[in-house]
Amino acid sequence: MISDAVAKLRRDFELPVDPARRGPVPLNRFFEAMSRPWVTHCTLPDLDRASVADHLRSEGIEIELPGDPAEKFVGFLYLTASTAWAYVSADGNNLGRRRFTAAHELGHAILHRDRMDRPYLIDSQVEEASESDDEMEREANRFAAELLMPVEVCAARAEELMAEHGCCPRGVLAYQLASELLVSREAMRYRLKSLGVGDE
Repeated sequence: MISDAVAKLRRDFELPVDPARRGPVPLNRFFEAMSRPWVTHCTLPDLDRASVADHLRSEGIEIELPGDPAEKFVGFLYLTASTAWAYVSADGNNLGRRRFTAAHELGHAILHRDRMDRPYLIDSQVEEASESDDEMEREANRFAAELLMPVEVCAARAEELMAEHGCCPRGVLAYQLASELLVSREAMRYRLKSLGVGDE
């Protein structure tokens, strides 16, 4: 189960959820704590096959990525036996979307290493607020949502809003939490709806 994988990650790296703490989940600390595979996070301004291949060559890895070298994508994961690189596009994506994509790629590295039929995964799009037809994409999205938008924090902020105003409109809560957790409002609204937190 995805929530179990995220909970294990938090325990292993001693990064528990603290609903009393304000601010975003420190995503880079999860990347820094990773080992086996050690996952490096890279944001590139023009994420395409050519830029990924160039970056990997600078890391000493020769790679052939068949297809159009100029094809753009939002996320890319490359795995070796002991290391991984999670690439995120900086083009046209706000910080919230970039954080979600980075967590999505981390999810692939943790959940799907043994299910990949080649050493890389290309994400042309990462849909934050929809269910993909592809099982691995759904799982990576759920991993990102669990990691970046912990249920404990969502519930705690809903309780605070209810205590202060006597109601908890989901739109207001999504706006507040998206700002606090540095995720997109779209992703936050979808997460709250899936958790059943907040009033319609």
